[in-house]
Amino acid sequence: MNPNGNLKHGQHGSLTYMRWKSMLQRCYNPNATNYKYYGGKGVTVWEPWRESFETFLIDMGECPGKDMTLERLENSIGYTPENCIWATKAAQNKNRSHCIPLAFNGETKILSDWARQYGMTPNALAMRIRLGWTIERALTQPLKKRTPK
Repeated sequence: MNPNGNLKHGQHGSLTYMRWKSMLQRCYNPNATNYKYYGGKGVTVWEPWRESFETFLIDMGECPGKDMTLERLENSIGYTPENCIWATKAAQNKNRSHCIPLAFNGETKILSDWARQYGMTPNALAMRIRLGWTIERALTQPLKKRTPK
């Protein structure tokens, strides 16, 4: 323990500590870049984690690598041990609120994954859906070839 009674964890500056601090900033600092998407929307951090990095570290373990960040499994729930995992940015990008899940042939994938699988841009697929096309037609009707001017 240090003289003021706080346990020193020796993790200041570690990757895991930086991920923990970033979580707190997103949720509680109105000046943080992404606050409007987290704290501004009511996302909170489970009180034991908010008060103690050590508790967070015990529950989550060390961050497995530089490409990993903290992900909430259910976006409508805050940061809690049951709702958080370490995940890559690529995996997290599929869990964003603007991602559109689409079901086709018994499978559900996000719009960008379907577009990639069927050889089109996500924008082209999204436009077809906005125009009221069925998912089957949107995915299977060939794109029109553009003629050069």
